[in-house]
Amino acid sequence: MKMPELLNDRRFDALIGELYPLATQAARIIAHLADSTDAIGRSDRDLSSRLRGVSAEHVAIVRRALIENGLATRSSFATRLHSEPSVLVALAEHLQGVAAYLRVHKDRDEVRLVLTEPGLKSALRRAIDDAQALWPTVFQTTDAFFNLARGAKQELVVLSPFLDPQGVELLLELFTLCRPEVLRLLISRPLAEAQCGDAFNPRAADFRRLNVSVIEYALPSSLPSGRETFHAKVVLADDSEFYVGSSNFMGSALERSFECGVFVRGETARQMRSVLLAVRAVGVPVLDYL
Repeated sequence: MKMPELLNDRRFDALIGELYPLATQAARIIAHLADSTDAIGRSDRDLSSRLRGVSAEHVAIVRRALIENGLATRSSFATRLHSEPSVLVALAEHLQGVAAYLRVHKDRDEVRLVLTEPGLKSALRRAIDDAQALWPTVFQTTDAFFNLARGAKQELVVLSPFLDPQGVELLLELFTLCRPEVLRLLISRPLAEAQCGDAFNPRAADFRRLNVSVIEYALPSSLPSGRETFHAKVVLADDSEFYVGSSNFMGSALERSFECGVFVRGETARQMRSVLLAVRAVGVPVLDYL
């Protein structure tokens, strides 16, 4: 079937890019607006009640996208359409095509944004809420770690160059959450260095009790720093899913400061496991850290 030709491709590309995560619901809403152009003046809740499987939140997202891309304007408390019904029909049909594609297509990887927010009442939190920029699938960094620890079936590997007491406490909690048969591995910078050892060593017996293996990755090098090491934070469950973010397994990164990372499930997790296997091969096992 030939897709209808669209006017102003850039505008439609922007609309479809914004609405594709809810393509099925957006297609229903826009098709309804094409049939009844005055329906845009109804409230989100009223309009959603006329459409099966569509929430007031879906209507609000579509309404905002139409306004931002010039197909509608808001005047006082009313919204007015500025597009011909034929344009809305074309947009709805494109979104139906996107919905059909999403039903049968599976990406190689599932990727989600993971955040640590600097408090629920932070200026950043308010700005994010005002922009309505985050989907509900965004979750906190520690939640991602807990999900990985609970889901691990064979091994849980944590790569962390820097630790503080709060980070060590979280690591112990993660390793405790693992099933008994799961192998537990921590890759760090040398425990003889204060940025790791000052927090780790007082709790070494707890790591030993949980059968956590430790590998140090910091090797002599011709680099200006004089050594080869790492600066990243990774939590890997088996070869299926992982988190990667900034380097600090510390309270400032875990609770008190803004941090971005990503949670990845799929083929790339196997690549990450290969990388960490290489790190394990060149790193130095700590056979007795008591």
